[in-house]
Amino acid sequence: MSSARRRTLPRRASAGVALALVALAALAPTGLADDVGASGTLVTPVHLTVKTRVILYYLQLHSGPTQEAFAVQLTPPRFATAGGLPEGESIDGPTDVALQGPGTIGDTVNQPSAIAPCSDRPQAFHGYATGVTSVDILLPPNSNTVLAVRYDTGRRAPWVDSSFRLRFTLEPYLVGTYPSTSPFAGVATPSAAASYTTTGPVVSGPTGAHILLSTSPRQAAANPYAPVAVAAGRAITISGRLLPGKPGRRIVLKWDRGGGALHTLTSVQTGAGGQFAATAWRPGGPGTYELWASYPAQPGGLLADSTSCPLRFTVG
Repeated sequence: MSSARRRTLPRRASAGVALALVALAALAPTGLADDVGASGTLVTPVHLTVKTRVILYYLQLHSGPTQEAFAVQLTPPRFATAGGLPEGESIDGPTDVALQGPGTIGDTVNQPSAIAPCSDRPQAFHGYATGVTSVDILLPPNSNTVLAVRYDTGRRAPWVDSSFRLRFTLEPYLVGTYPSTSPFAGVATPSAAASYTTTGPVVSGPTGAHILLSTSPRQAAANPYAPVAVAAGRAITISGRLLPGKPGRRIVLKWDRGGGALHTLTSVQTGAGGQFAATAWRPGGPGTYELWASYPAQPGGLLADSTSCPLRFTVG
């Protein structure tokens, strides 16, 4: 397989990753370039489990009677945002890009994902993905080849609502700058774009407990990590939901002040549909407080987990 020349822009945050093998599934086309064809490939296995460490995605590429050069954008999915807060992303940037067949890979450019840290406890994060990665491809005339892309999964267990769908977008330009001696120099680019999104892999088997935590007063959706100002002595009501929505499960609520030690506030049990609520919380003296929820190890098939980002409050 041809290996890529990588040009990486600065990155603000990325997850620790590991190695192994997995899947993908069929790709659904949303358009076609005029001069370059592409189609989906089905590869097994297509089920992602807690033991999955590597995901392989494939895109079939076809050229016409002339050679073509173009960029392929790789857009990773967001990771389990059903709770309304961006709780990290599921996969880091690609660890390898290769062609299985004729063709040449040019420059690879990673756009960093601009994510502000939501807490001083990075060990709680599920991991962050880079933004869009673009890779230049050169196809000889009348060729059929496969673009293979390898991603490492996050170091935490996937959630039941996690998405691992990757979008391929063929773009009629090049992201690299090439000298006149390069095979990419002066090659025509397609006149239209095309987009394909994988349908998998699908999360299966035991998953991490995804806790959707909310309070009143509520954090603004536009700036979820900014502390909410509350008056001294004001009660903060706490509620939430466990995914999958299993009743009779224990949720532990904890708080810290200024990134200090975590203190247990209370434990609650989930009701029908995984819903839970807690007695009102009144933070102490002035300062910034973080509210966490965790799912400790217990019978029932869910793996211990915690909220990826806390809810934050400033007491005046």
